[in-house]
This record gives sequence, C-alpha cells and structure tokens, in this order.
Amino acid sequence: MKIQINKNTTPIVSPAVVISMGKWEETNLITLAWVARVVSSPPIMSISIRPSRHSHQLIETLGEYVINVPSKEQVEVVDFCGTRSGKKIDKWKELQLTKQKALKIQVPLIKEFPINIECKVIKKIMLGTHHIYLGEVMAVHVDEEFIDETELDSTRLSQIVYFDRKYHSTNTNILQRQGFSLK
Repeated sequence: MKIQINKNTTPIVSPAVVISMGKWEETNLITLAWVARVVSSPPIMSISIRPSRHSHQLIETLGEYVINVPSKEQVEVVDFCGTRSGKKIDKWKELQLTKQKALKIQVPLIKEFPINIECKVIKKIMLGTHHIYLGEVMAVHVDEEFIDETELDSTRLSQIVYFDRKYHSTNTNILQRQGFSLK
C-alpha cells in the first residue's frame, strides 16, 4: 500500500552545490539544490532562484554563473552559503575561500571545490516562486586527483545531495555502467 505525502516533498535527490554569481569584486555564493542537466548537446544546466534572493540581482546583471560542486567534506561550507545572506556578509571572506579566474566567463570559481562548471545564461523562465535560468556550459574544471588518465573517476569523489531537508553523500560504489542491460 502506498501513502499519500505532501506534494511539496518531492522524493528525488538533488545535488547540493554552491553557485557563484556576479563580477569578481561583488561575487556572492548561494547554495542551491534546484540544479539539473537538461540538454546534452549543447550541454545546458538549469538553476532555480527566488527573485527575493540577493544572488538573483547578480545573475540578472551579468547573465553568468558557476556551479561549484563540493565534496562531502565541504558540507559545512554548503550549509553556511545556504543559510546566510550575501547582503549582510562576505561569504568568501568568512569561509576563507579563494576566488579563481574562470576561462570563459567573468564569474570566479571556488578554488577549493573539486568541480566547477562555467555557465552562460541563454534563457530565463519565470515559473511559480522561482526563476529558472538555463545556462550553456562553457567550461568544466575538475581537480586532477579525480581524473583517471582522461576520464572523471566517479569513485574518487563523494558529492553532496539534498533530500528531505537533509544533506547526504553519494555512494561511491558503482552499481553498473550505463548500457549493461543490453548484453
């Protein structure tokens, strides 16, 4: 038997990432879980932000953002960036994070995070309480310790996912490789 739950509780995990937005000197950090890959060619990522957030004005002004993907050891940074307003504090300074120049956009990467995805906004959709920004991926940076020869080794990095208002880490055990059922 299945039980009906609140429709606002979507029981699907989402990545917990920290987005950087704004020009170098005014960059803010915001934690988002409403993040997804939506198209593979060209690669497009979506993020959703409430217009009331400080970061909303920054993305509107520049039209660029970086998806900074943390490791599970950086969960405190993720929570800090999601529970404090950039209007009141400089999260970079408070957390002693280093701004790193991006290759294709003006928004800085978080140097300490193992993966950074540079995106340029190509479309905005206003839907309900959020604005959804579709960003074309301009560049992807990965710390070399997570690369096996030329490919990303997903078993070396445990990312943070958000589910039911809690942070979880991904399991590094691979169940199977895509396409295994074709054999």
